[in-house]
Amino acid sequence: MMKLLDISEKYGKITHQYPFAPYKVADHFRGKPAYVFDLCIGCAACGVACPSNAITVELNQEQNKLIWEFDCGRCIFCGRCDEVCPTGAIRLSEEFELAVKFDKSALIQRGELDVHQCTQCQKPFTAKRLVKYTLDRLSKANIGEERLKEAENYAKICPECKKNAAVLHFTRGDEEVIS
Repeated sequence: MMKLLDISEKYGKITHQYPFAPYKVADHFRGKPAYVFDLCIGCAACGVACPSNAITVELNQEQNKLIWEFDCGRCIFCGRCDEVCPTGAIRLSEEFELAVKFDKSALIQRGELDVHQCTQCQKPFTAKRLVKYTLDRLSKANIGEERLKEAENYAKICPECKKNAAVLHFTRGDEEVIS
């Protein structure tokens, strides 16, 4: 018995005071993803990368808001959402105590983003923040005012209208189809 006490005295305590004192997790611990709404641009990269479909990004029924939703009950804490988010809106935290009483809705986080409408067909297709983010990034590139204006017009058009404009461009041979 004395030998055991000598060994523990030599190497120190290995037990933790948890739950009476906070537990210090290791570096790069994969805890609950923390969502920062102000940084989210609505690109849906996190929803595409999520293998467990814990993150969904879709239009509401009125199609005037883009709904970002995270269900922690489905999350497998793989960290892919953290890896693909271009703005750092999702980061894995050190939070690991995720138990809830009776109400699973406490595990769900939601965010609503305003939707941008296509300048040609007026259909909603992406978040306004994503268009603004794209144009901000392009303005920092050294592409010139004329190309920047062209890119701004192009960014505000839905994929369907872009496809139709490309078809018109190749069938007619027009120089300027998107205006």
